[in-house]
Amino acid sequence: MSSNALARRMDAPDPAEEENMPTTTAGKTAEPKMEARTADRIRAGIARYRTWERHRDAGFLDAAETLQQAQIARLRRTHADSLADARFQPITEFFLSEIYTGLDLEELAREIEKALPVATRMLPDSVMRTAATAVELNALTGELDEEVVRDLIAHGQAENPSDADIVAAYRRCGHYDQRREQMRLLRELGLGLDRYVRSRLITATFKMASRPAHMAGLGGLYDFMGQGFAVMKPMKSVADFLDTFIGREQRILDVLENSDDDPFADETAHD
Repeated sequence: MSSNALARRMDAPDPAEEENMPTTTAGKTAEPKMEARTADRIRAGIARYRTWERHRDAGFLDAAETLQQAQIARLRRTHADSLADARFQPITEFFLSEIYTGLDLEELAREIEKALPVATRMLPDSVMRTAATAVELNALTGELDEEVVRDLIAHGQAENPSDADIVAAYRRCGHYDQRREQMRLLRELGLGLDRYVRSRLITATFKMASRPAHMAGLGGLYDFMGQGFAVMKPMKSVADFLDTFIGREQRILDVLENSDDDPFADETAHD
């Protein structure tokens, strides 16, 4: 996974972002102060990650990975046109591969009390707020997946679930409000990455933090953020892509919740 964070050329950094870069009384750059709420969000997300059943049960892990692969295959079908479009292929691949399965939090879970002070020193809170959103999204996605896995196991369908099996499990599990929150976090993450890649100041600070971040146990999260910055940089704006991607997933959720129809039939019809 790439750790390059590329910046859009700008004449001056956003003043709001400069406020996140603390200075000493002499005006020199000093340690940023990460807001307590941001650190608490990251700690809470890691605590949720630690409770995943797949960490304790190898058979459950196998079933969770099988479900992930089935869901990725469905996502690739739903968003095949974006994957085939050179403008959107990198960001679509990032959403399907990195956001869903590529965020490795194992090291951060082990080293969080060591890692957060390093993040406090090295990275502005604006970046860490986006990192907190990524951790929260990862935690919620894992929890929703595990509910579906439990249901598939209970119905003897976990070994090789079909789309129909997964749809039935979605409907039995419900959790529609949590799935809408998942989409909200996904949009927040995409817009956050897009915003901060546009600032030379944020990008320069992020690049300088690479070695200490990896040494402190932040490597997985840092590399994930760097990959996000890299795929966002060539785009003028990520908003249109998010509208299409999340709009399709929202329509699928609406069909799941409000009818007995196949939610995956003709997913792109209303774009």
